[in-house]
Amino acid sequence: MADRQDAYGTLRPFVINAGLAQAMIIGKISYLRLVTDLLQSTFLALLRPTTLSLDEVLLQMRSIGLAALPAASLITLTAGFVLALVMEIQFSQVGRADVVPSMLWMLLTEQAVPLAVAFMFIGRSVSAVTAELGSMQVSEEIKAIFTMGIDVIPYLLVPRFLGLQVMLPVATLVGIYTSLLGGWLVCGLVLQMSLDEYIHFAFQGASFSSVLVAIAKSALFAFLMATIAFYKGLNVREGSREISQATTQSVVNSVIAVTLANVVVTSFQLA
Repeated sequence: MADRQDAYGTLRPFVINAGLAQAMIIGKISYLRLVTDLLQSTFLALLRPTTLSLDEVLLQMRSIGLAALPAASLITLTAGFVLALVMEIQFSQVGRADVVPSMLWMLLTEQAVPLAVAFMFIGRSVSAVTAELGSMQVSEEIKAIFTMGIDVIPYLLVPRFLGLQVMLPVATLVGIYTSLLGGWLVCGLVLQMSLDEYIHFAFQGASFSSVLVAIAKSALFAFLMATIAFYKGLNVREGSREISQATTQSVVNSVIAVTLANVVVTSFQLA
């Protein structure tokens, strides 16, 4: 272990994972090896926060998460509005329009919002991280970092991993309440339902476990998205065309992985 000066002028100890770093530079790295070393480095960084640059983590949280909140809020607001409008039309035919708020809670909290926010992050953040890491590989910045004796994983990957792992659940929580606001716009305008009545019906029979499920799903989605972005970005070797291909593959694979993960989690939840 040696003390290295980071980008912020602070001496921080780095353990050089030469095997993985050399694999990043010389050849292709395996997904399993990447995930194993990333989890190990993240665990060690959380045990010893002084080895991690808090400024870099906060920077990644701002660029990955905070900048995405306006778009995520707009998507979930319109999703709540459209779902409420459709359900209001259907349930009004049987005289049960009062169940619209409670149905919105179940559908939005556990299903629609986590997926909608995850897809938005995939299009915005996963693609950006993949392209950034791919560009660093092509320009040999990662090789230069390794040459300076700095471990690539805690220096480059862990801050981005933590930023996505924190901000996707946060954005999902914000999206839940903005989607419910979108539902109230329909219920208030069409059903003449007051805000107090809407809140009463929305939380009637609602369970806090639904929020926990949404957070758990978003944490799982963030893990899949981050590791896929890292894997695709770090395996770029040939130039700008491969960066474009890696970014596209990263987005497509993340969408598939998140969709399948949602199916599995929901199946176990309802079994």
